[in-house]
Amino acid sequence: MPNIQVKLRRGTATEHNTFTGAEGEVTVDTTNDTLRVHDGSTAGGIRLAKLSEAGGSGTVTSVGSGTGLTGGPITTSGTLALANTAVSPGSYTNTNLTVDAQGRITAASNGSGGSTVSKFTSTEQTLTATSTITVSHGLGGVPDLASGHLVCKTAEFGYSVGDELEVGMSWFSDGSPGTSQENGIAIVKTSSNVLALIGESVEVPNRTNLAQAGTITLGNWRLVLTALTFS
Repeated sequence: MPNIQVKLRRGTATEHNTFTGAEGEVTVDTTNDTLRVHDGSTAGGIRLAKLSEAGGSGTVTSVGSGTGLTGGPITTSGTLALANTAVSPGSYTNTNLTVDAQGRITAASNGSGGSTVSKFTSTEQTLTATSTITVSHGLGGVPDLASGHLVCKTAEFGYSVGDELEVGMSWFSDGSPGTSQENGIAIVKTSSNVLALIGESVEVPNRTNLAQAGTITLGNWRLVLTALTFS
């Protein structure tokens, strides 16, 4: 190096705190072994940080763009951005998705919706012993499910007016030797109708005492038939 020396005004940190240098003047802080830059108005000037105070000695010289990113490698400054996938932007209905190991959606397509339920519910039907109730459901084929429920119109056996009681295949014989009496309600479904076969009597559990059952007065109840088709 050339044998030239440049000396600046210097002083301790305490001395600097009461010193206001000229604008653009640089002085040496002998306490902190650093420089002070002055602006002509700030007492003590602006202390410059040493390398050891500036956040360490990092060794990163390049940042690359990993999976799903573009823009790298960055060696000074730049921008990392998300890379486009093959998925077309837009709205999808009942979407089928493919997700990769990075959690990105790499494929999307419109899917089909869930099952469509078609339902038929009859009006209230009058019950008559040993009869068949037939109602057309209009579902275009044999329903997947068919059922019925009794609607209480006059209170009995612990049921109040408006209470509903589900019924299904409850057809049974009274078991008396030499007789052919059949009791209960059986629900039948065909491609066009729902049928209810009404026996000579219909028994229901007592709502307030399930250990007991009783034969209802058919005129105190109505029957509503329901059919469901899933597609």
